[in-house]
Amino acid sequence: LGGHIDSWDVGQGAHDDAGGCLAAWHAVKLIKKLGLKPRRTLRVVMWTNEENGGRGNKAYRDTHAAELDNHVVAIESDAGVFKPKGFGFSGSVEAMNIVRKISQLLINLDADEITEGGRAADVAPLNDEGVPVMSLKVDGSKYFWYHHTNADTFDKVEQDELNRCVSAMAIMAFVLADLNEPLPR
Repeated sequence: LGGHIDSWDVGQGAHDDAGGCLAAWHAVKLIKKLGLKPRRTLRVVMWTNEENGGRGNKAYRDTHAAELDNHVVAIESDAGVFKPKGFGFSGSVEAMNIVRKISQLLINLDADEITEGGRAADVAPLNDEGVPVMSLKVDGSKYFWYHHTNADTFDKVEQDELNRCVSAMAIMAFVLADLNEPLPR
């Protein structure tokens, strides 16, 4: 799970992408707080250099090349932390069907929409190596009000929407990490 820690030199980078980092971090923190222990390890990655070169994601891929077969999925949040709608997914058809079944657990959050296309800047290099990837999809109608502007500040983050993003990521990540068998590639 992750987001990128760099942002543009204006505003605070709240929606792009500190909120994504917070959502990933707090998703894992929530799982731990609830006393849940998945079969597989959950890892939070705070990507660097997304905004001007994407070298952080490639460095992660290269550093962890020998263990990428053990990566079940990589989930990124980099579209703001607005009301979650679901996830985009890039992987095998069989894996997509499993993710769609899991998404039924997100109906009460109204975040159960699963679409093709989970590749985003930070997880794309992992997908190139065969790792299934997902991106949190949100109601992005206000995203470009703030994106790369002085207005991208934390007073624009709605706590309830952030909490819903955390919940959606926690549910999806926990279930995927706790499957009897990893997602098929």
